[in-house]
Amino acid sequence: MKKTTLLLTFLIATVSLLGQNSNRKYDVLIRKADSLYQVKDYKNSAHAFSNAFNVPDSKITMNHRYNAACSYALAYNADSAFANLNYIAAFMNYSRYSHIISDPDLKSLYLDSRWKPLIESVKSNKDQAYAKLDFITLNGFKVEVFTAGMKSNPGDKPVIVFENGMADSYDRWKTIIDEVSKTNTVFAYNRPRIGESEDDSLPPTTEHIVSNLRKMLIAKGLNPPYLLVSHSFGGAYIRSYASRYPDEIAGLIFIDPIDFTKKKGMGELPYLEMGFTRHQIDSAFGKPNKLFHEKLYTEMPKYYVEEVKISVQLTQTEFNECDRNPLPDVPVHFIMAGGYSETGGDNPPLICDFEKLFRVSENLKMKRYLELLYPLHYGKLFYCSKSSHFVQTDDPDLVISSIRLALADYEKIQRENKTGR
Repeated sequence: MKKTTLLLTFLIATVSLLGQNSNRKYDVLIRKADSLYQVKDYKNSAHAFSNAFNVPDSKITMNHRYNAACSYALAYNADSAFANLNYIAAFMNYSRYSHIISDPDLKSLYLDSRWKPLIESVKSNKDQAYAKLDFITLNGFKVEVFTAGMKSNPGDKPVIVFENGMADSYDRWKTIIDEVSKTNTVFAYNRPRIGESEDDSLPPTTEHIVSNLRKMLIAKGLNPPYLLVSHSFGGAYIRSYASRYPDEIAGLIFIDPIDFTKKKGMGELPYLEMGFTRHQIDSAFGKPNKLFHEKLYTEMPKYYVEEVKISVQLTQTEFNECDRNPLPDVPVHFIMAGGYSETGGDNPPLICDFEKLFRVSENLKMKRYLELLYPLHYGKLFYCSKSSHFVQTDDPDLVISSIRLALADYEKIQRENKTGR
């Protein structure tokens, strides 16, 4: 019996080790594929994705297949691009219609006879996944909105409102919405020019977007208080909302937000800490940075360009539109993505350890976020050591837990106010 037990233990350990090795090999190849994509070596990026998918027992995600399709499309290998896209549409219920129809990486596929049936399949998936999709007309233009959990909206129970990242759509929140809408009313939408929301020809300033959001919530009969949940650039919008209408806020959750705490000169601090000279910093962020934006404005879609322009304006004005008033004393969470990726940004033309630069920059931001939380009774900071910038897809359970914690803490505040404690 002892020999049998030892043999069984050995076999289990061996299988476990092989599985770990396969997962490790898969992750290495995926990182390689992402890095090659970043340096525009699309052919070898696609090859690396293919090698990763051939690793035995690999857990191939929908996002990885989509990224592989982008590399194949940019390498003008339409057959392999469509093979991956049709797979995620047919077998993984890919429903990000607004994203796929506007992704510039897939331009080479637009005239192919297989493009229309693919898009129809994705649209069908979206219609099934978002059966409660609706449109609200603002100033003569339609805005795409989605609500769920409407039966869970009695009295003063907080409405959970999602604000997307830059040029992103609400369908990235699907896993989270499906869960939190079981207990609370949820509102999500696409800003003008994104998805099926029409172009209202107005710059997406914080004032304009906050005004739009407030009007739409009222139009849907969704009254305050609101728990605002944002990703990336969306953080500027919900911070501005809280600054303008603090009494309407039940809580704020910032997921890897644009750094609205950054003031003049702070962007240089990581480089100075890394030992760069003033001349090196000026050379990296002078003319090359200007040329980068000029190229971006000519090559990228309008919905993306317009939001980049607002991001630049906010940075230049030190985010004065966002933090004109202090944060309200409500549950406020910062969720930071700690997973470094060579594709995680446009690095300046400097020769250095970019991962170290990323860590230094994140540490400085963390200190500033903590300074915002210190005066609050229910402030929290979460650090995801391996998650990418898109925490809501890499670690949706953390975001769901953050929302539940914020709601529980809001209830505590309400009870404290009633008892006078």
